[in-house]
Amino acid sequence: MPTYTCVMQSLRNEIKKDPAGNGADDAYKDECARAVLNVVPPVIRVMRKMMREHRLPSLSVPQFRAMALLSFNREASLSCVADYVGSSLPAASRMIDGLVAKKLVERKQCCRDRRQVSLELTDLGREAFQDSRRATQLQFAERLARLSVDQKKSVIKAMGWLGEVFGNDANAFPQTVPVELEDNS
Repeated sequence: MPTYTCVMQSLRNEIKKDPAGNGADDAYKDECARAVLNVVPPVIRVMRKMMREHRLPSLSVPQFRAMALLSFNREASLSCVADYVGSSLPAASRMIDGLVAKKLVERKQCCRDRRQVSLELTDLGREAFQDSRRATQLQFAERLARLSVDQKKSVIKAMGWLGEVFGNDANAFPQTVPVELEDNS
């Protein structure tokens, strides 16, 4: 079974699993899967639109997506970038050449295999991506402002649960959840 980097591609396989490992076939799993499939795609579209609005004007969308990958996957290979942005290796190589020329990404010899090259954001690249992410987070906060505090807490919990099921890149970003919102229930 292939390992997918895209949450939506992984969703089909993950919803079949019982993450608790107890074999329970509860009545809510189909309703939950339907809700995720209905809500996640429009949220991702809005998020991508917001992030594109805040990216450096000289960046293409695929270049920006490559930077997003490199922000949480340090030492990614060119193959990994090509797979993530959905391009061929030669196209990904040209795209990375452009990011290297802008001093946003650097190629480094891989520490595990000296024949392989890994890609990393430079300080300038990391700062540019983080600025875009912060601006997007502020825009998201404005959209979510109409929810009650209890609804926001529920969204935070639900995102944590989804992160547990599908993997979570949140550890690559600063913690933004106030401690008083964390609840072990």
